[in-house]
Amino acid sequence: MIRATQAFVILSTYLLAFTPVSMGSLIAFTDFNNSTIGGSSNIKTDLNWVLNGLNDPGDLAALNASGTPQAIFDANNFVQDVFMPGLNVGNGNTFWTTDINITVAAGFSITLTDVTFNAVSASASQVENPNRRNDYTASLLNPASAEIATVTVADTIAGVGAGRPLVTLDFADTFLGDAGTYTLRIKGGDFTGDNETGNHTGFDNLSINGNISAIPEPSSLLLASFGCLLAAALRRTY
Repeated sequence: MIRATQAFVILSTYLLAFTPVSMGSLIAFTDFNNSTIGGSSNIKTDLNWVLNGLNDPGDLAALNASGTPQAIFDANNFVQDVFMPGLNVGNGNTFWTTDINITVAAGFSITLTDVTFNAVSASASQVENPNRRNDYTASLLNPASAEIATVTVADTIAGVGAGRPLVTLDFADTFLGDAGTYTLRIKGGDFTGDNETGNHTGFDNLSINGNISAIPEPSSLLLASFGCLLAAALRRTY
């Protein structure tokens, strides 16, 4: 017969099996390598997302400050392997935006911690620009399209010599608890801080990071509850 001590071993096994487990920090990543322009000149497709706990965000579309489509540079390997809208943001205090769909996959819960990417600058001839200032904002909108968090980094210097510095936008553990699709809106250009001369702002190696847990299915929770009841009954018996 099963004794109480054996029952508790079984119960412990149940609890270990059904406790939410952290799945790591990266929830979505693309390096834009081998991406293409598809459907329209402002849409970046074939992004080959690496995902953990999210549904595929799909393509990225560039819009200008007026909210109309902004063509994306695509003339050579440099701009093809980054996200680079063809908008001269320097001297104009202007910007572009792109929206990323954030839909938590079934069976997971996610807390957004930060978004990182490499800042990139290009000239009008679509080559890497020397040492230009870039401003970036990332805003998080809930499924009702209300902004719930926003982070800005100003005057990040990128380009020949300065390289492609890592930009980190900290979301301070924002829990994605609402049903539906959140929107991560990235804004790039020359819209705050010091003004810049002619420049095209872009980014590369986009990483969306967070704390991910697997959520036990109701049937699993029921099985764990049964284990608790079994252990209690056996303890009374013995």
